[in-house]
Amino acid sequence: MNKKLFFALASAMLLMVSCNNDSIYKGFKKMESGAYMKFYERGDSDQSPRVGDGVKVELAQYFNDSLLMTTAGDRPFELRVTEAGFVGDVPDALLMMHIGDSARLVVLSDSVFINLMQMEKAPEEYSGLPIYYDIKLLSIKPLEEFEAERKAVLDSLRMVENDYLIGLQADKNNLVTESGVIVLEKTGKGRVAKLGDYIDFDFTICNKDGDTLLSSFGDEPVEMQLGEEFISKGVDEGLGMVPEGGTMRYVVPSELAFDSLGYQSMIAPYAPLVMTVKLNSIMDEAAYRKKQAALEAEKAAEAERKQALEQEMIANYIKDNAISEEPTESGLYIIRREEGEGNMAQWGEKVAVHYVLKTLKGMTVESSYDYDQPYEFTIGKNEMIPAMEEALMTMAPGAKVTLISPSKLAFGEIEVDPEMLPAYSPLLVELELVEIK
Repeated sequence: MNKKLFFALASAMLLMVSCNNDSIYKGFKKMESGAYMKFYERGDSDQSPRVGDGVKVELAQYFNDSLLMTTAGDRPFELRVTEAGFVGDVPDALLMMHIGDSARLVVLSDSVFINLMQMEKAPEEYSGLPIYYDIKLLSIKPLEEFEAERKAVLDSLRMVENDYLIGLQADKNNLVTESGVIVLEKTGKGRVAKLGDYIDFDFTICNKDGDTLLSSFGDEPVEMQLGEEFISKGVDEGLGMVPEGGTMRYVVPSELAFDSLGYQSMIAPYAPLVMTVKLNSIMDEAAYRKKQAALEAEKAAEAERKQALEQEMIANYIKDNAISEEPTESGLYIIRREEGEGNMAQWGEKVAVHYVLKTLKGMTVESSYDYDQPYEFTIGKNEMIPAMEEALMTMAPGAKVTLISPSKLAFGEIEVDPEMLPAYSPLLVELELVEIK
């Protein structure tokens, strides 16, 4: 609901999108790549970037006559020129520039909502508006140089891993499997799982230097069927070697993990994984199904208990506050404080509202007043809780109501906050219809 956060995310994504619309491109020339540009300055160089090259640029971004971002005063912006995602986007502009060139690129903001955010159309306040980029191309690093540097780095990482693995393989205290997994230590004498069994375990993944990359200890254990891929082939092989009730620490070579690719910024290329696994239990399929059925029954019973408690909470609130209004067919109480003027809001209409969400004990969960402006949404698009949508269709602009909502018309089984608003919590809503758009 935080519109400032939404705008910031949308603005960041706009950097990589555009589409063609000649109506906003007056004064700009359509380049061979499809980018609409005008040049401020032409450099002396005849060198242009290619797809795959790296570039350094000075960059400023403008939207609706406002400066959104600039590299002025900071280090130049470095990026790799990729294949254009949309005709006329930033990579298309770079392909048309030479070192020393300064130019302005214009794109249409609708692309981010339609193509990246998968919306049917852009919101009215953004639709049809241009976004501009002032770009100065400072330097180019050729693709071949990038590839040579990457190869040198990968070769170095591979040699470091090989030295590490050779040292472990030479230690007679370690067990090396046929595939190359290296078992450093193992405790416990229980049975081991076979393919198709269900296992419950905790794990920690470290790099070869002992830094923890990921761990389930202190959180919920992992439960899975052995044979499903958990992290990688080598990790899964080790899971089938740990005794029930015991632990095992083992090393997974990168060729059985993420090899030369690594994983995002967490795991480097050619990085062996050091796994520590504690196997809590092994179940065959029949035992697993029985356990799941018991858990589902327990969950259903707990939900029924909470729903009964919820009804009691609502009844007590109605009695303690001497509320005489009858609930609607859905169970919603609408207490009218001020009547509005004009037509009532209808399904499918865009409205602006102020609201305060509270618990029945009076604790505020969220308030639109904190954002210094009404919140806008369309009735019927599930952008607001059902209780508010139902009430709004009985309200005219200026109307104010208090709602007592059962959880089924609010957040239901979702735990918004374990203390303030757990699952199956009724809600108190102060609601004002400011405007029908």
